[in-house]
Order: sequence, then C-alpha cells, then structure tokens
Amino acid sequence: MMADRVLGSPNPDSEIFAITGARGKTSVAHALAQVLAVEWPCGVIATVGHGFPGDLKATGERDLGDLEAMLEGLCSRGARAVAIEVSFDALARSRAEDLHFSHALFTGLGGVDPSEAGESPAIAEAVLRLFRSPGLKWAVLNLCDPFSKTILSVLPVGVGVAGFVADPTAEPLDDAVLAACDICIRARSIAPMPRGLGLRVACETRDACAEAELALGLIGAFNVANLLAVMAVLLARGLPLERAARVSSRIQCVPGRMECFGGEHTPLVVVDEARTPAGLETALVNLRKHGPRRIFTVFGCGGGRDPGIRPVMGSIAERLSDELILADDNPRGECAERIIADILAGVLDPSRVRVQRRRGLAIRTAIALAGIGDAVLVAGKGHETIQEMGELKVRFSDRAQVVEALREWQEGCR
Repeated sequence: MMADRVLGSPNPDSEIFAITGARGKTSVAHALAQVLAVEWPCGVIATVGHGFPGDLKATGERDLGDLEAMLEGLCSRGARAVAIEVSFDALARSRAEDLHFSHALFTGLGGVDPSEAGESPAIAEAVLRLFRSPGLKWAVLNLCDPFSKTILSVLPVGVGVAGFVADPTAEPLDDAVLAACDICIRARSIAPMPRGLGLRVACETRDACAEAELALGLIGAFNVANLLAVMAVLLARGLPLERAARVSSRIQCVPGRMECFGGEHTPLVVVDEARTPAGLETALVNLRKHGPRRIFTVFGCGGGRDPGIRPVMGSIAERLSDELILADDNPRGECAERIIADILAGVLDPSRVRVQRRRGLAIRTAIALAGIGDAVLVAGKGHETIQEMGELKVRFSDRAQVVEALREWQEGCR
C-alpha cells in the first residue's frame, strides 16, 4: 500500500493479469501480451524480463516497490494491460499483495502438493488468497488440476470463471465444476506437425457451444495448456471463438523456451532452458513427437548446483537422443571436467558420446552433423546471454550461436 501511494496505481481502466502455477507462467504472460497487442499495448513482467514483447529489460528479484515501479513505467509507455508472472514463492511472501488484478490465471500445480511446497503461510492459502483479491473480475483455471476445484469453492460472488481442459483424453468434468464455469474451452484433438501443432477446440458457455480449428507454430503438446489459458482470457473478454482462435494462432514462443530455428531447408534447431531431469525429458519427449528423423542433443550442467542430477540427465539424454554432445553450461566455481565426468557416469556407452566443452563449437558440430529432417536440441541456457566460468563472465548466447551455425550450414550446402 505504501508503494502504491508513493508511485501511484496504474490507470483503473487497465487490466492486470496475474499468472500463477508450477509451469507455463512465463509462456502464458508473453502469449497474452502478444495477442492483446492487437487491441492495445500489453506489457509483461516475467522471469525473462519486463517490458513489451521484443523489447524486454532484465527482471531480477522483485519486491512490491519494484513491481509498482515496473507497472508505473509500463503504463507511462502506453500499456493498457499488463501480464505478471506470480510464483508460489511470491504469493507466500506477499510480494503481490494489494496489486489490483482484473484476472487471475491458474496454470496448475504440476503434481506439487501446495500444502508442502513452500514456507509459511502455506502455498495453498497464498494461491487461494490471490483468487479472493478485491476487485477480481475473472478466474481462469486449469480444470485438469484438482486444486482448481478448491479455488472454485472460495471464489467471491460475482467473479466470472473461464476454465480450460488441455487433455483431449481427460475424464468428463463433474456437474458441479461445469455449473461453476461461465466459459469452458477444451482441446478435442492435438496433431503434432513438423514445426507446430494442429488443434481442434470446443467452447461451451451457459447457452451455446462452438468448435474451431487452428494451427499453432509451437513445439510441444504442453503448449496446448498455455494456448487454452490465453484463449480463455480472450473469450472472457468477449471475443467469439473463431476470432480468438485466429488471433491465438499467431502466438510465438518465449525466447529460449522450446524456441525453433530453421527446419524448412535446414535442420530444425530448438533452444530450451531445460536444466533439470524433468525439463530435459519433457523437451526431448515432446520434440520426438514432431517426427524428426534423428535428434542431436547438446547440453551440460551448471556448477554450484545439485551434482546428483548430472548422471540422471546423462542417462535421459542418451536414452532419448540419437546423438549426444556434452558441453560446458555455466561451470561457475566448479571444475568443468568434473561436471562432464558426473554426467558421463549416467551414460551406458560413453564411447558414443562426443565431448566438446567449448559450447559454441559443440552447437556448430551438432548442426553440421545434422541434415534436413533432423532436429537439434540445445538445452540448458535458454535465453541467457552470459556464461559463467569461475570469476570470468563472458557474453554468450545459445540463440545467437544457433543462428550463425545455421547460416554456415546453408553456405556449406550451396
């Protein structure tokens, strides 16, 4: 409240979207900013930066004063809406308290028990408090997650509910959940394509039902949940389903999050921040569903982090890749050779693994070995632009390296 009084509230006509959940927050925030830009400027405050899509500044640790200052700055630049990524930790520490949200989006817990996921107050209560925020107009909920039913039980009277179901094989919703929803959008079918997804979706309201088809230029079926969350917001704001589908089909990926390069007359290269066993497995499993002939994987593990995950990630990468190249990630203060050795400890046949610690050269090697119809996954650093090696910090971008390597690949094929 102090920050609000000193810095001033955003324009009361502005829409502020709070996005919370275990996964998808950053992607949903960016996608919302992209699709709403058709009507008016929408800013974003997320892990990868704050500003407008394509023009982001780094976002570090945020307190309420920082958030208010960012909101004020975005509004002064003409933003009429802002999408804010709100982590469970931020909710538990009341870092989003007293912000005036118009919409609260819940992407799901992803298997996390909210009563055990954080410090006091419990994550569950913090999430529920978000959905009891004064002035909240809409709750957008992942109905595949059981915790959404708990959220529904505490929503104040007058808050609209837009639910989404991303799994076409999900069990039918119970009558109580359906009755609580003003809008429900669900995926009827999902068809992976070489560089995207084909979808058929259905939308039910209290008095109508409609279906639409769209093609989405994103890799990974998990993006369907993010898409439907965005479409649920558009439907809640009054857009007809056909128009919501048309606008949403233009969504582009977040930099460094299953971001695609090439793929038509060159190998497909995907840059992702996957730096955990679950993240790496998700990236590789989803990439395989798009039908590449072979998958080349380039990754390493960061120093100063849990060394126990390194052999696990090595095992996952060997099992799910056709070719594996190990490279430095951010060694930080650790011995880079030791990190590579830890990864190799989980590999069944180390003789089939290439080790090229110079990350730029590892990326070029993988792309040079790949052909049309193949895919290369460059995992670990995502959108980062710095590589940390001991006390040395150098400018390094996986994305920039991929662009240059693909240019070299094309020149070599002429």
